[in-house]
Amino acid sequence: MPSPCDLCAAIDSTGCGGTLNQHLFAGQQHVVARTTTAAAVPTIGAFVPGYLLVVPTTHATSIGRLAQNERRGVHELTEFLADRLANLYGMPVLGFEYGLNAPGARRIEHGHLHLLPTTAGAPLRQFLRWHLPLTEATSMEHLPTESDRSYISVYEPGQPLAIYPVANDASPRIRLRELVAQFDPRVSPRAWDWERNPFSALIRTTVNDLAGSPAEQVMAGVRRR
Repeated sequence: MPSPCDLCAAIDSTGCGGTLNQHLFAGQQHVVARTTTAAAVPTIGAFVPGYLLVVPTTHATSIGRLAQNERRGVHELTEFLADRLANLYGMPVLGFEYGLNAPGARRIEHGHLHLLPTTAGAPLRQFLRWHLPLTEATSMEHLPTESDRSYISVYEPGQPLAIYPVANDASPRIRLRELVAQFDPRVSPRAWDWERNPFSALIRTTVNDLAGSPAEQVMAGVRRR
């Protein structure tokens, strides 16, 4: 039976791909990297090439709700992929998560990190500093783990992980994709809405750009860190 969670389906090792598969050519690979704790797929709504989601293999409302070894695994895969994206696209790389832990508060209740090549990292951090308190950590191992502690995290290679606490019932919520679209000069500010703008061609481009990175190569790259 297909998974009711789009992200569980997207990283399913059987290859069904779920909703994501509708935006790919027949037989096109949807998982671009996989370890035992996480997998990476292009996002529906990829408004720039190289836009990925890093998805834990465990279904949880946020990365912070994972076991410590799983949080470490997500961080290691993120660092490996950030290197690949930076080398491939010649741009800075930004990762962000809205770690919302309130059940029923979002359509996809499977924690995931957005990871993409973009220059939007500095203005995003500045905007969040204006609106929220900031703590820093060395890795995703140190994300808030309690079910009543939601957060926003921002990852950039070579910088501390920025963590901004937010209320579980925060409304209206900060739309991080909308902010990144506004801060990236390549992107139309209205392009953030993935349901209206799936960017199927850029999903396929992302898969093709990252081809040739089979699971065993990714695992070897992560182990070398």
